[in-house]
Amino acid sequence: MEGITRCLNKLDRTLSQRLVAPTSKRNLLLWIEYGVNGYLWVIGSSLALVCSVSGRWNQETQHQLVMLNTGLLLDLIFVCILKLTIQRPRPDYNVNDQKFEAPIADQYSFPSGHSSRAAMLATLSAAFFPKYRIAAALMAVLVAISRVAMGRHYLSDALGGLLLGCIEGVALLALPRGFSRWVRRILH
Repeated sequence: MEGITRCLNKLDRTLSQRLVAPTSKRNLLLWIEYGVNGYLWVIGSSLALVCSVSGRWNQETQHQLVMLNTGLLLDLIFVCILKLTIQRPRPDYNVNDQKFEAPIADQYSFPSGHSSRAAMLATLSAAFFPKYRIAAALMAVLVAISRVAMGRHYLSDALGGLLLGCIEGVALLALPRGFSRWVRRILH
């Protein structure tokens, strides 16, 4: 079993290093990184939720914002716990220029938080806006590829993040509507 694990780890490292993009593409990849940054999403979605409840937006929009905020917070918690538990170092070739990072957890690589967040967002988007489900799924895959292309993560980190995000999204969608009503009552 140890031989298989070692072989898979070597394959993961080799494939990941081959997928690293040239430095000329780094600025584009940084914009993708910023677009799925956890802090920005939490701040923006929290403000939107408060406005929706106090501004009497329709209940469906409020429900979607409760699910979004719950998902973002759970994603940050799960990713942090997994990173601190597994403690897989980032690739040696990672350029340490990440902005808005969580200093303790973000020194580790598995799972990719950007990938998990993108997959969770894509899962929710597919349910709330079915017309855009393909675009949402493609965006999640693009984010995962960008994490490997930047050298921030190994391929398995990005795939693990995608899987985690999909599980989070499905779990959120399984929550009863009463949860959303309860959160809105607290905020009102």
